[in-house]
Amino acid sequence: MNKKKLALYCLVIFGLLVGFGYFWLTNANNYERDGKIEIAINDYPIKITRDENGIAYVFAQNKADVIRGQAFVLAQDRLFQIEFYRALIKGEGASLVGSSMLQSDIKMRVLNLLGNAKRSYPYLDEETKEMLIWYCEGFNAYLNVGKDEFPLELSLLGIAPKPITPEEIVSITHFIGLFHSQNLDDEVLSINLAARTDIAAALLPLSINLDRTKQLTFSTDSTYTGSLNRDSAHWRQTESPILPYPKLGSNNWAISGKKSKSEKPILSNDPHVDARMLPGLFYPIGLFCPEFKAVGIATPGIPGLISGRNEYVSFGVTNAYGDSQDLFIEEVEGDFYWQEEDKIPFKKRKETIVVKDSSNVELEIRYTQRGPIISDFSVFNLLTDDVVSLRWSLAETKSNSIGLERLLETKNVFEFREALKGMDNMFFNYAIADVDGNIAHQATGLVPIRRNNGGEHPTSGNQKDTWLGFIPKEELPHMVNPERGWIGTANNDTRPDDYPYYYSNHFSPYYRYQRIQEVLSENKKFSAEDLWDMIFDVKNMQAELLTPLFVSALEKKEDTRDIAKILKEWNFNDNIDEVGAAVYNVLYNELLYLVLNDELPDDIEDMYWENVYYWNQRADSFILENTEFIDNVDTTEKETLTDLIIVAGVKTKMLLTERLGEDQDDWTWGKIHTVHFASPIRPEGIGSSWLGAEQFPKQGSNQTLNRGGFVKNTAREFNTSWFSSFRMVADMNDQEKMMGILSGGSAARIFHPYYKSQLEKWKTGEWIPYWISKDKILEHAEFELILE
Repeated sequence: MNKKKLALYCLVIFGLLVGFGYFWLTNANNYERDGKIEIAINDYPIKITRDENGIAYVFAQNKADVIRGQAFVLAQDRLFQIEFYRALIKGEGASLVGSSMLQSDIKMRVLNLLGNAKRSYPYLDEETKEMLIWYCEGFNAYLNVGKDEFPLELSLLGIAPKPITPEEIVSITHFIGLFHSQNLDDEVLSINLAARTDIAAALLPLSINLDRTKQLTFSTDSTYTGSLNRDSAHWRQTESPILPYPKLGSNNWAISGKKSKSEKPILSNDPHVDARMLPGLFYPIGLFCPEFKAVGIATPGIPGLISGRNEYVSFGVTNAYGDSQDLFIEEVEGDFYWQEEDKIPFKKRKETIVVKDSSNVELEIRYTQRGPIISDFSVFNLLTDDVVSLRWSLAETKSNSIGLERLLETKNVFEFREALKGMDNMFFNYAIADVDGNIAHQATGLVPIRRNNGGEHPTSGNQKDTWLGFIPKEELPHMVNPERGWIGTANNDTRPDDYPYYYSNHFSPYYRYQRIQEVLSENKKFSAEDLWDMIFDVKNMQAELLTPLFVSALEKKEDTRDIAKILKEWNFNDNIDEVGAAVYNVLYNELLYLVLNDELPDDIEDMYWENVYYWNQRADSFILENTEFIDNVDTTEKETLTDLIIVAGVKTKMLLTERLGEDQDDWTWGKIHTVHFASPIRPEGIGSSWLGAEQFPKQGSNQTLNRGGFVKNTAREFNTSWFSSFRMVADMNDQEKMMGILSGGSAARIFHPYYKSQLEKWKTGEWIPYWISKDKILEHAEFELILE
């Protein structure tokens, strides 16, 4: 055989191998989308269609079957995601991936989410239990019939799926509630600051409601000062699990017919979460049965929809940050703690954590009548010698509902608000609009009424019960049909004038809400397309407030006048091609260090800066009010705000020059502010792009409606951590669809066409129809699966 023929044969064989490999990769992680599957747990056949974007629409002849169908398709698409989160919630992650999950497992074992769920499950009414059982039946039916098409990811991690239980579904709602209420982290930070510095009280969070005409005043206990263990105390960032803990933000707003071109309410929502791990946290789905027809996004593992619309009502969520957690400093004597005049023995619970490729870890968890002692475990980052217990309302809930299961059948705003009263475990601010013309926002969750009207920081455990019940659900923060014709929330403080309860003190700065207010207060009528465009708004209201101060200072020195000119000519928009956006965000970042790092204890700095809402509004007040913090205490001279801004400006120029070069025209925001999507199997490194990873510039910042949230860090990295993972606009005059897009896809399966089926359009700002019309769904159906 001559060399040419040999080369040709080799080339043909190589081509065949490549073709075979491509065919295998694109089909090896697939599942059945057409035909019939017998599952034998449904009352009637269930039809599931999928459109060109991978969205599943479930059609059933009764409510039980549509929920079974929802769980079945969820298991098809997201089995790996569900199995990993189940392990995470139970504190069994280390058994799957090793010691990198150990600290997370310890935290979850101490908090005992599944135990809390099992305790609260008997209080649920039969309607709720039925829905949970139906969901389990559909999910578990897939485990029985889908063994031959389980995701490759399960094999890679050696996960053998197990049937899901109703109690586990409830534990998922507790997991969401854990990250909705940030007060645990806030109180840990408060006690650490109090133990280290006498300025702790001055650093407590500041909350501002732009709609409130007077400041709320609550009488609270002073921040507790603990006894610092200086020999062993240090904070370290625990490793993030493969699938990250959710970071939660969001915007929502709705306009009434008086401000709408369609003369019906229009609602918009864009939940901000860390959805960088493909295919994202939310699952797109449509649910159709005689009782309701609805479309939107679901939380994997929970029946119903979290955001979307039915025929009559549209709804969208933001995090309301209801404070459901309190820390208590216990007075301890050996194996006992004091409760007023009584010396009470600690209750104890033993746990064994299995760690892959390592030895098991044994835990002994102590309890008071309030809850577990968290100070026994370093994962909670307490830096004092104090014995600290945690009380959490979700360990005490007796709700007869989980809330979400009642939303699908509501026919107006008032029925929807009534359904939300069952939502103890999740702390949302819902925006709601209906076909009758009503709009509202409503906070949810089980929030204690404290005896001292406060819960910002730890107090003594040896006192009378500080919880006097819970805020009545009808008295949680809300607004219904305001005269101005719009409502909106952006994780901001929504408590009105004379609000009698302490709901929380962990809120976003008001800047995003201020921008909502600025746009929707315009004397004009808006279309659905206008509100879609508003989701992409990148005007930075914080920058509009602070930039004049920066320019005034920077103009005073020759070596910073160039960036003063950049800021002076900037339009306050955080677009990827804006040099002003890069200069502003870097300079603000540097200025914060100059204002506060000299006062912060060294080993608390990272903990402090990571808790963005704790310091953000407060730190801005230090800058605007030129307080005593505007000075470097490590120098003999007293610096002014101008001095610090100039130093921050010099540091900004150095950083941008080092990373982007001498040409200031190249200092655009998108070159240092990016978002990185990846597979949880291999997020970075060689082969990650082959598994779907990609990185691109991200517009927006922490303070813009089009969120590009990033955590302040010593590496001066500005990578986006949380953003609009789902975008929707629902015009209640449109009975065919709502506008929507997901920052990912439907299927948590590498190589699957639905892995990031909506991401490309998400990147370009497009929307796709999320159909509410059955005729339109069938017209656009690409696949049809019948469950018999």
